[in-house]
Amino acid sequence: MSGGEVFSQADLLRRMSSELAMLPSHLARIIQTAPLRYKLFEIPKKSGGMREVAQPAREVKAIQRWIIREIGPSLPVHTCAMAYRDGLSILQNAEAHAASRFMLKLDFTNFFPSILRSDLELHLERHCSGTLDAGARKLVAHVSCWARRRQPPLRLCIGAPSSPLMSNSILFEFDSRIADVCAQEDVVYTRYADDITISSRDRGKIDRYEEIVRSVIKNLQYPHLTLNETKTVRASRAGKRVVTGLVLTPEGQVSLGRDRKRLIRAMYHRSLSQQLSPKEAQELSGLLAFADSIEPGFSAKLFRTVGQ
Repeated sequence: MSGGEVFSQADLLRRMSSELAMLPSHLARIIQTAPLRYKLFEIPKKSGGMREVAQPAREVKAIQRWIIREIGPSLPVHTCAMAYRDGLSILQNAEAHAASRFMLKLDFTNFFPSILRSDLELHLERHCSGTLDAGARKLVAHVSCWARRRQPPLRLCIGAPSSPLMSNSILFEFDSRIADVCAQEDVVYTRYADDITISSRDRGKIDRYEEIVRSVIKNLQYPHLTLNETKTVRASRAGKRVVTGLVLTPEGQVSLGRDRKRLIRAMYHRSLSQQLSPKEAQELSGLLAFADSIEPGFSAKLFRTVGQ
């Protein structure tokens, strides 16, 4: 949306109705009940236990994708936010810290569910007042959230198409404050969704950053976040350094890590004797493609080695 025009809720509904080929009355009903139109299920966490995920209905997904396409350009995302952005991945996130010697890793508790509709409304007011009036901003915030177990408050969920951009953008002020402090001290900062990584060549520069992050969180107007105390990690080149699942070597390179390489080799050997199920064969194909994206030539080397 551009051209200096301020869009109302009625304007959004008219455009959505036309572009999504929905009757206005049907569209209005879907939007009104959007936070209730979710299917709740659980997926296993890598760290153990189960993660609760909510998936919006097809019609709600279509509306959310429309909103992200139209409103997205007006929402700021900091360059240090590495997740959910075209051309960036866990590889670029890890590479940013590869040359550092000391590292601090922090993690938000219940990141997506901690972001409420009221937070989104404040964020949209701050950054989209020039394109959306109050009614339109409320519509965008409302349709981007779900009612967990059909109870208030409305909040973001992991499985909605709108959640990646909304979560990235709503932490723009947090990212800006942390990045500004780091830039003054030659410290590297990145955030991949709820994973915060801060690194430096100098141990002394890292020591105080946990308290800096806590102070920034405390002084944010929105959202109200907390750190997961069990996931705070301090590491150095003397030990194993892992950033978003990738290993940083003492030589300053990014590696798949021994455990993942061992898993891929074992699965490949099993595949040669046709011991993999169709699902496992598909998993191996994905792992090989992922390995080559992190360490180019990995699969070719594996094939040559096994063939000797």
